[in-house]
Amino acid sequence: MIFIYIVLIFCLAFICYQDLKYRAVYWFCFPVLAAIMFTLKFKLTGSLEALTQAAYGIAFLVVQLAILWIYFSLKKRSIINLTNDYLGWGDVLFLAAITCYLSPINFIIFYVVSLIAVLLYTLIATLLSDKSRNPHIPLAGLQAALLAPLMVFDFVYPNLMLYDDTWLYL
Repeated sequence: MIFIYIVLIFCLAFICYQDLKYRAVYWFCFPVLAAIMFTLKFKLTGSLEALTQAAYGIAFLVVQLAILWIYFSLKKRSIINLTNDYLGWGDVLFLAAITCYLSPINFIIFYVVSLIAVLLYTLIATLLSDKSRNPHIPLAGLQAALLAPLMVFDFVYPNLMLYDDTWLYL
């Protein structure tokens, strides 16, 4: 089990490095990440719960993307392609991949908190750097950087259980 966690951390670090350096991530990183995360969740909860919770996370993500698409289409007064100008495919694939491990509530919490953290990082980086740098935000990379310590913490303290929502009932 520790080997799977180590591979997971390396995968998250690789995504972070690539996105921060190149503002792009090799596509195969996301299926690998999803497979690793699903394997961990499967070992911890079983197949039915792992599939059900991943489906809830994907459904939430689809709703979010649909809301963004509607908003930007209305704003531009024409149908837009969300992944051309507003959101990269890597960002979408990263969020889809992490639904394979995080429980639905933990996914939503991570999603919201990480978006706020990335926004703050971007605002501070913009204020402190020159204006000629790449305008694309490395969302997947920064979210991977935020998720990696959480996964280590989840391994070291098994009571945290990022894969389960039972903490809600305490």
